Amino acid sequence: MFKGLTKDLTGTADICNTAKDFSKLHACSYLLPGEDIMLAFESAKEEFAFTNEALIMTLGENATTTRKFVQRATYRDCPISKVFFETTGRVDRDCEIKFQIGEYDVSIDIARKEEEFAKGFYKTLLLLAREQKSRARSWSQAEKGLGESADSLKIMTGHDLVSQASGAAAWLENAFIERNPRCYREVIAGALVQTVAEGKK
Repeated sequence: MFKGLTKDLTGTADICNTAKDFSKLHACSYLLPGEDIMLAFESAKEEFAFTNEALIMTLGENATTTRKFVQRATYRDCPISKVFFETTGRVDRDCEIKFQIGEYDVSIDIARKEEEFAKGFYKTLLLLAREQKSRARSWSQAEKGLGESADSLKIMTGHDLVSQASGAAAWLENAFIERNPRCYREVIAGALVQTVAEGKK
């Protein structure tokens, strides 16, 4: 508690470092089946865990409180936008990544010593946002195609309208899962290798 109080007083309680041991993160208690943490930032006050499906944010009012507020934003339903990176100044102790994910405004202060890693992660967020747009566009095109087909649909001989509607609904559900899956594991892993690894060179 004394250590946390010191960080509150010195203004470093919200400066994050890259998490080394995911098993100790608060986010582990809120993972859904099939979900894994791929990258996380943690400070004495807050935690940002990027899983293969969502961003799980665990926030506290200060470094000493045990009362936490958990927010979850899934990549499939919450587009990432307005991604900014602020470098450290000559006397700054941290750099900062800011972005929106769905309705949430996110700001992550990252320790100065990890600035190069943070630059790579900034690019990872941009690539993740690009993939979100690509999947959304693919799904929109599929919806449009079905709509155009429905406009010209004629009841086939021997098939009632209910069975045709059920078939269309099943196709739509399969198309949604195929074009807009919940998991972004390969996208994030590939982006991290491409961007963060380059930043360490």
